[in-house]
Amino acid sequence: MFIGISGYNHESAVALINNEGILIDYCKEESLSRIKGDKSFPKRALSKIIKKNHIKKDLISHIVFYEKPLTAFLTPLKTASSYLPKSLSFISHQLRNFDNSSISCFTDLAKFAPGLEKKLSYIDHHLAHTLTALPYSRKQKDLCSIVVDGFGDRSTASISYIKDMHDIKELWSSDYPHSLGLFYSSITDFLGFNVNEGEYKVMGLSSFGNSNSKLAKIVFNLIKWDDVKNNIVVNLDYFSYHISISDSFSKELIKLLGEPRNPFKKLQPGDKDFQKFADIARGAQDITNVILSKIFSYAYRITNSNSFLFSGGVALNSAALNTLADLNFTKDIILPPSPGDSGAAIGSALYGFIKSYPTNLSIKKPSLFPTAFSIDDEKDKVKKIINESFSIISENKFESLKLCSELIHKGKVIGTVISNSETGPRALGNRSLICDGMNLKSVNYLNTVIKNRSPFRPTAPAMKRITAEKYYEIKSELYQSYFSMTATCKCRDPKANNFPTTHIDGTARIQIVEDESILGQLLDILHPSGVDILANSSLNLSGDPTCFDLIDGLMFCSISPLEYLLTDLGLIKKLA
Repeated sequence: MFIGISGYNHESAVALINNEGILIDYCKEESLSRIKGDKSFPKRALSKIIKKNHIKKDLISHIVFYEKPLTAFLTPLKTASSYLPKSLSFISHQLRNFDNSSISCFTDLAKFAPGLEKKLSYIDHHLAHTLTALPYSRKQKDLCSIVVDGFGDRSTASISYIKDMHDIKELWSSDYPHSLGLFYSSITDFLGFNVNEGEYKVMGLSSFGNSNSKLAKIVFNLIKWDDVKNNIVVNLDYFSYHISISDSFSKELIKLLGEPRNPFKKLQPGDKDFQKFADIARGAQDITNVILSKIFSYAYRITNSNSFLFSGGVALNSAALNTLADLNFTKDIILPPSPGDSGAAIGSALYGFIKSYPTNLSIKKPSLFPTAFSIDDEKDKVKKIINESFSIISENKFESLKLCSELIHKGKVIGTVISNSETGPRALGNRSLICDGMNLKSVNYLNTVIKNRSPFRPTAPAMKRITAEKYYEIKSELYQSYFSMTATCKCRDPKANNFPTTHIDGTARIQIVEDESILGQLLDILHPSGVDILANSSLNLSGDPTCFDLIDGLMFCSISPLEYLLTDLGLIKKLA
């Protein structure tokens, strides 16, 4: 068995790969701690995976951590030292928190399970991202890997050529602190959203912005691609992420753009400053599209490969993928369902497996739902909660699906807690809130009432392939991404522009569902009634982690206006 761990910087997670190279379990720490973006040593996730899979210590061949801690610790210090005395507080903070950095992984693992630390090894951070994406590609030789994130070990973006799993060579990197990811996160911070969590809100907000506005053009010019040196260049006069613990942008940015948004004030279309912030978001999105296109173009030149793996936190920018797919040399762009740091635990575990089998390998594509979950583990607790506050309408699976379909057709919103949970940040049906995707009233109720989200953030439409091809411009280069909801696409049918799941710019982050999936089965039953699209959003309140198990789902239902849950126990209704 091979275990991969990510943590200390962003979302912590643990992945388990068996001796055949198959991902058999995966869990984020936030799912169990219920702390959004939990970055602590993932002791809960590690304990859950070891116990759930009945793993004894001697069965674990390797534990691999997703970065090289000493390099990751020293690189920001080295950069900050050239900005003294402005960076003195940053350097002091880093040194005081030496024991809380990822260097502590060895000792934390020793405390958790004495002896396991002897099996611990480390992997280059961007290689972990590359290996996370690789098993999702049908082609696993002679392809290019592009990683773009905030910062990993020593670099912020990289290009590697994959001859095969045992021969992966990095050909280019962009050095810290010049980072597209940290630039975008700083703009996220300026716009009043949480860094490492609110970047997708900036994407949604950018749809309302004007690329030709003064503010959009100013933001566009804060970062560039140097065509001579082939590198990312950030105007660091306007940013502080490299010299400050508390501030990601400088006072100079405030002078340039005006006051940042108050994060405690809800942002609504039509508000006084809404267009200002939308234009700032538009500028950030526009330059992100340009720089990513430059990186892909350079990668094609130095690798001569038109098949790309794309990972790292910036790969979560689904709004940029259409631009990349339109490049005239692009054949395939493969993203893992969790391209950020939490997903890098998968690549870390895979690294241990590859090193243990130095022969030609073919890795099976992982499931989108690998997190092992069984209702039997919590049946007694759940039944007590249900008896007090809920009623089971039907325990029969088909009847439950039929009743759900009738409720959806009538405009109701249904929550789902079915089988294993999803790998990535997108709910794909097993931990979702769903309703009729063409019913404006239902979609708005799901989005703004149940989830308490701002109305500029539309939900995603989920549908069968035949429906997707009817309403949307499906790109073959991104086809796999539509199944994990990691790419947007443009509407091809004017009717789709009026769907409540369509962004104001005429795009949607669609999900194509498999026939045998829970959403596929619901759509089959709903089809005769004219419902071919479901609105799909994660089962959580805005700002909270997605519900992990049925207890979480019942708790969510108790404190929200949600009435119905489709579960492994059947269809459940909250008592009035």
